[in-house]
Amino acid sequence: MFGGLSPILLYCGGILAFLLSVFWNPIAGIYYLVPLIPLQTVRYWMMAYPLGKSVVDITLLGIVIGLVRQRQSIFPKTPWSRLLCIYGLFTYASLCVGSFYVNSPLPFSPTDPRFLDWKDYMTMPLILFLVTAAVKDKRQIKFLLLLMCLSVLMMDRNFWDTVAGRDFSQYSTDLQSEGSMGYAGVNGFAAFDAQFTMFLLALAAFERKRLWWLGYTALAAFTGLCLMYCLSRGGYLALAVGWLFLAAVKQRKLLVFLLLFYLVGVPLVPNAVRERVLMTYDASDGELDHSSETRVNLWEEAMQSFEANPLTGTGFDTYAYSHHETSYRDTHNFFVKALTETGIAGLAIFLWLLWKTYSTGYRLSRRARDPFLASLGLGLACWVVCSVVANFFGDRWHYLQVNGYMWVIAGLVARAWTIVESEDQAAREDSATDGEDGDAALPLEPQPAGAI
Repeated sequence: MFGGLSPILLYCGGILAFLLSVFWNPIAGIYYLVPLIPLQTVRYWMMAYPLGKSVVDITLLGIVIGLVRQRQSIFPKTPWSRLLCIYGLFTYASLCVGSFYVNSPLPFSPTDPRFLDWKDYMTMPLILFLVTAAVKDKRQIKFLLLLMCLSVLMMDRNFWDTVAGRDFSQYSTDLQSEGSMGYAGVNGFAAFDAQFTMFLLALAAFERKRLWWLGYTALAAFTGLCLMYCLSRGGYLALAVGWLFLAAVKQRKLLVFLLLFYLVGVPLVPNAVRERVLMTYDASDGELDHSSETRVNLWEEAMQSFEANPLTGTGFDTYAYSHHETSYRDTHNFFVKALTETGIAGLAIFLWLLWKTYSTGYRLSRRARDPFLASLGLGLACWVVCSVVANFFGDRWHYLQVNGYMWVIAGLVARAWTIVESEDQAAREDSATDGEDGDAALPLEPQPAGAI
């Protein structure tokens, strides 16, 4: 997809973005970082240069310094502020508890792999706060959405160039490709495409300008096409549930398109896609295929650990560092993983976080009078719905390249809420002013004789 001078230009662009964030405007770092979030393999290019491996952390540091220089809060008030504080403290405490379970030192060292895992995870909520702080108006929100769309188009184009020449007449694991997702794998790529497709369709549902509507719809169609060739059943189901959700809350006509796809489109899809879906169960004996059976066995094994530590679990990020009957380092179901590692308490906080993210977006879609801001809120709600489904089939939550855009969108939604509230306040003040002026302009009623 790229070559030649691209790596050094990208690296120099990172240096420039850092300096601009510090000495000009923190939004420069946001503009640089956001397109790189899903492009994990593109970020690999910079690993050959000094500190290139830490490009995300260094860019975020530049944004933080820039905000401090401008005397702005790094952690502005958002609908998530208190909850994320609780979640961050809880997961770090759980990380410490887990050190005893896996017989490792307490996670105080910056070289501790478990501490680094926790730090990388907490980077995503930090992005929410920094986006909220750096973005000021709808113009900047729209520009960030444009950058996100261009990045996804680039990623999907690279994926399509990889798989377009392959023979999909029969299913094989060799047909699958993770594209630019790197270690998140093909299922991570599929989860991202499902989430972003529904986000685009939510934006299109409110869009009144035909050119923008065509852009959203065309990119959603291309992203959905790439998802089909991922051969990921979890991705398919996430898209289907997100589609039904958007049809139920906003666009009933999507149900018609779904019916048409079932009647006309299914016979036309590549045979490998149909085989991948139908192979979940053996039609002759009703048994699960090897992949599905392995997942069930992993869940059953993980639940045994949960039963031994039901309240607080074994500790954050312990499953990958403990012994199992299989060589897998993940439970292949994030909810089972959260329950096993952080117990009932941790799962409850995580579900609270999911609900808060969904409800904040959905309420914005109902509250905002501006169609663009309303579409942003509904897009976040759709993302969460798809994410819940995708995470039943693996950890799609901890990966920056898969889930990072959700936190960016949440930051934009937080900023959108402040815009909506300021517009409502201005409208109330205008209404009060008009009322006072109207009362002053009314003629005095004639007084009866003898009245004082």
